[in-house]
Amino acid sequence: MTDFRRLHTLCAVEKHPFWKKRRANEERKDRMELTRRGFLKGSAACGAAAAAGMFSTGGWLAPAKAYAGIGPAGAEAAVAGEERTACTYHQGHCGGMCPLKCTVRDGRLVKVEPNDCVDDRYETICLKGISEVQHIYGSHRIQTPLRRVGERGANEFEPISWDEAYDEIVDNLARLQKEHGRDCVMVGATTEASFPFLAPMLGAQTGGMGGIDNGTGNGLDPAIGHGGGYAYATGEARDWVNANMVLTVGSNFCESTLPQVRLFFEAKEAGAKMITVDPHFSTTASKSDEWIPIAPGTDAALFLGMASAIVDNGWCDEEFMAAHTAFPYLVDEKTGKLVRDHAEDPAAEEPETGEQNPFFVWDASANARVPYTAAARPALEGRYTEGGATYATVFTLFKENQKPHTLAWASEKTGIPAARIEELARAYAQDGPASIALGWGGNDKMANADIAGHAAAVLAALTGNICKPGANIGVFVGGAWNGYTGNLASWELPEELASADDEMAAYDMRTKANKVRAFICCGDFFQQHYANMNTTLEWAKNLDFIVSIDPYFTEGAKWADIVLPAATRFENEEEVGNLKVGYNQLVLQNKVIEPLFEASTDFRIQRELAERLGVADALPKTSREWVDAMLANSEDPYTRALTVEAINENHGAYPLEGIEKPRQEFPDLVFGTTSGRMDVYYDNLVDFGQALPTYEDPSEAYDGNPARESYPLQLANVRSRFRIHNQFADASWIQQYYEPYVELNPAELASRGIEADGTVEVFNERGSFQCRVKANPAVRPGSARMIEGASADYLASGNLQSVTNDTMIERGYELATGPVIPFSDTLVQVKKA
Repeated sequence: MTDFRRLHTLCAVEKHPFWKKRRANEERKDRMELTRRGFLKGSAACGAAAAAGMFSTGGWLAPAKAYAGIGPAGAEAAVAGEERTACTYHQGHCGGMCPLKCTVRDGRLVKVEPNDCVDDRYETICLKGISEVQHIYGSHRIQTPLRRVGERGANEFEPISWDEAYDEIVDNLARLQKEHGRDCVMVGATTEASFPFLAPMLGAQTGGMGGIDNGTGNGLDPAIGHGGGYAYATGEARDWVNANMVLTVGSNFCESTLPQVRLFFEAKEAGAKMITVDPHFSTTASKSDEWIPIAPGTDAALFLGMASAIVDNGWCDEEFMAAHTAFPYLVDEKTGKLVRDHAEDPAAEEPETGEQNPFFVWDASANARVPYTAAARPALEGRYTEGGATYATVFTLFKENQKPHTLAWASEKTGIPAARIEELARAYAQDGPASIALGWGGNDKMANADIAGHAAAVLAALTGNICKPGANIGVFVGGAWNGYTGNLASWELPEELASADDEMAAYDMRTKANKVRAFICCGDFFQQHYANMNTTLEWAKNLDFIVSIDPYFTEGAKWADIVLPAATRFENEEEVGNLKVGYNQLVLQNKVIEPLFEASTDFRIQRELAERLGVADALPKTSREWVDAMLANSEDPYTRALTVEAINENHGAYPLEGIEKPRQEFPDLVFGTTSGRMDVYYDNLVDFGQALPTYEDPSEAYDGNPARESYPLQLANVRSRFRIHNQFADASWIQQYYEPYVELNPAELASRGIEADGTVEVFNERGSFQCRVKANPAVRPGSARMIEGASADYLASGNLQSVTNDTMIERGYELATGPVIPFSDTLVQVKKA
């Protein structure tokens, strides 16, 4: 880290040790030849096209040395040029949204550092932000619009003008929509892209739910009425200082939330016992008071075992359960459905609230069935007969459902000693307040992740460890996801400009009949969003038209018909580009530098397409007008009173109201559910046997799967400080510290006769890829570990997604955000390449 702390001040000085190290790396003769050849193979078409005169010297990707500050010319420009500063914000995909102060010399970005206008708690940056000084000028920047000239996927393109690109896009979409209807177009935009107008003005589908990061939230969020399916925590990590214990399960917080890592250590210093449960000895595990190894995909078994210990030992908070949860609610034992005042109207646009259509409990005082809102003393347990029907309380059914989920069973499933599970349960229930920190990049990528989320919700409901200081639950990763909200207004479009209804999620479009014939990818969908790459590529081959919009030439761009070079966060044609809610701040995207090469901003691309579609009058004329409207039309008086000038007087970042105290969701314990209580009983899942959390193995990576005879290793796709999904793979400064490789325990390498740092093939029935292998005793035997998002340009051959599991469980389609793509629920074998 020492180099990176100094890079932002010395990045263009050739004599700095960084540049010496870089030249030494470039001159090394022992670099893995297969990796180099794999990269060159991906670029071979570019070289052939250049030789044929298809585009000018330097190609259509950015020449790295001309723009990365390498060599005397770059150093002289940096020293001699005039200097100014500008403010913007960084990635939202990690939940950081760090406010940045950027130094520009002679029109060139030369330094990126934290914006010091905010409280030092929000004065954050990580190595990815610092590396943008090189990254935005890197070798994978697209210089100009491109048109495919070879077979789709052959990576053969020619440069064209923006006018040609826009005209071809509009002409092709018009032709396809005339033949197949307006909804034959799909627009997919990643978190980093900003294309809110594109799908509405085209009348396009948006691809439905994404299947990424939603596994745990599908089980947790319905109980709380919060998170939108992504298990956002009910409070901030700032609140951990009030906890006696933070139980981290399936999260590598200290890697995936670098800007907020101080919160972890503040909690530890305040006396919170930090316990991490992870199959591997992660960075977060290494900083915790205790690491508890667990078998992959068995987080639900741990939570269910803890629940049994809490119930069996009488550690429940019965007062909380009776007043704030669904445990007293009655269930019709014949149908398995919760008893309500009347049957719901299936045609109703909005579901009825608990007040409009009450749930029923058994009032022990009246010895009768009454609405939960009228009960004087609701019974937690019991069976009751009335009018020929038999009812049982949710808690009665829960205790019966828990009988198979004993401590001994949980120990066998998880590999954690039964006594340790019981002590975890006791500490969580009795030594509170306690928080459960879940994650993205771990168990959430397993097919049974929703059961784990549901079981975690039950733990909070049994103990009352929720929505109070020190006691929260969910994913705490990324401050922007869990902090205060600024309630920015959306731009109102005419009624006729609206996105089409999604037929299905895009991952299902690969294999199921649908209308989509054109796909506009704002970001790298093909590589990052779908498992089982071979199926994805077959779908891509059969689409009529694909557009890729991204600053960088991604894996998905290789399959596009038109590639458009977007600008980065640091580039803009106007002085103000966008406005976002960061971590407890409103953050402005101000212009730092002019768009590089022929890149254009997301806003400008939408405007230009709108002009050709004849709907430009419906859009803001400038990005400044758009930002002004976000503030002026906000429903929040505090936000509505702000202006761009006021925010810029504070150097581009402005604190949200009330952020002195950590945000707390539902502090009055009135939850965002149908009943206002923790609704732990999911009667929409009765037919799947999951009204109450009932353990199921992962779909593939479980002990006893016969497939393990051929593919004995579970392949974990994990998060890292070096990437945000597959972004920053092409940042050469970061590549010095990390190149994609698969990690195995030394014992697994020895059993296969494989030497560390050699090249291996990772394979299963779906496909294979080749890369370097590292020996790491922190990796669990029986597993292989790899940072997610490794694409073909950075491997010896193939693609990480060539092997990943895309099985969609049937129950998933009844869940809040649809089924999770079980990327890490994958079995592979590894052998010498």
